[in-house]
Amino acid sequence: MFVDIDNRVQALSPVRLGQSPDEDGKRREAFIQNLVHDHPSLIPMAEIEPAFSPLLSVCKELPTPAGYVDNLWITPWGGLVLGEAKLVRNPQARREVVAQALDYARAVADWTFDDLEAAVRIALRQTDFTLWSLVQAESDLDEGQFIDAVQRRLRGGRVLILIIGDGIQEGVEALTAHLQLHAGLHVGLALLDLSLWRNVEGGLIVVPRVPMRTVLVERGIVQIEAPGVRVVEPSPRPATVASAKPRAVTVSEAEFYEQLATKRPELVAPLRSFINTAARICLSPEVGRTIRLSLPLGPDQMATAGYIESNGKLWVQGAWSAAQRLGKPDAGEAYLESLAMLIGGTVRRYEKVAPEVIGPDGRGTDIATLLAVQDRWEGTILAFREALSSGALPDRAE
Repeated sequence: MFVDIDNRVQALSPVRLGQSPDEDGKRREAFIQNLVHDHPSLIPMAEIEPAFSPLLSVCKELPTPAGYVDNLWITPWGGLVLGEAKLVRNPQARREVVAQALDYARAVADWTFDDLEAAVRIALRQTDFTLWSLVQAESDLDEGQFIDAVQRRLRGGRVLILIIGDGIQEGVEALTAHLQLHAGLHVGLALLDLSLWRNVEGGLIVVPRVPMRTVLVERGIVQIEAPGVRVVEPSPRPATVASAKPRAVTVSEAEFYEQLATKRPELVAPLRSFINTAARICLSPEVGRTIRLSLPLGPDQMATAGYIESNGKLWVQGAWSAAQRLGKPDAGEAYLESLAMLIGGTVRRYEKVAPEVIGPDGRGTDIATLLAVQDRWEGTILAFREALSSGALPDRAE
């Protein structure tokens, strides 16, 4: 329904692509393809996989050995997203589209950076186009780092696939078994439904919806046995000593570590170890564009011990602010002072915003220093949580 400024209500008419007899489905698929290319902000990446934002449109009709990919996007840090705009009305057709998209991903995974750039130039019909020229203004990498980042994702088959259409209803469960049949990839896949409505002035209102959030297609193992080939599903990740079950790994988490590997490769292994064992200090990490070190305090109560960026910096203003909201300002002050002591830094205070912990170099907190004294860092986080949890808490806190 549309409500105008005079509080008058008017019904909007749904526009179902591919069902009207005046145009064929191919024209409607082209409409969707052009729409998401020209306006990539229509794609709710914060809901799908936040580490893949912002999206920058590269080209349409990318030629690969498996066929033409409808849309290609890239992030400023080398993340690759393949899009297929398809109007499919039944589960079997959707599975066929997914299989085709995975074939595209497999074909791209055989490329080098130069192969990808050459294919993009063909799609754009621009012989001098470079991917670096597209991302340069948005990226904090240099050109060499960017090329290496893209090359590493290609080599690992790490891409995100979006199946885009309208009227998509199928969810995760119906496709998971099908996806596990595809070996040799480490892709993410999501379905995006673009609901279209005719507005009161005759234009279109586009409402994105995500009926299937991202599924991570883990790398399978191909075993050659008589009389043929068998694909073995990936073994489950072992649980840590302190955890009853393994942590689920999202596509955003894989992408976060790809970005970290580009900027600070020496931090990837120790940070993974810290995050994978975080449950033993009651941390519940949430990975998107950053790693949020969430601290569950009780029913409907949550704080944070900080945010880790993909450049290896830790920001703890949110922890101080959470302590203020919980009525525990002393806990926030003690936490910042303890972290400053661990890194040999100071707490920098401001008049109108939350204080921050600054390292001895005058910059933000570097997790390399904290990971070198991980036991003491974990003890500081535990002490912060205990201080926040002691006594009565307000009804709600973030």
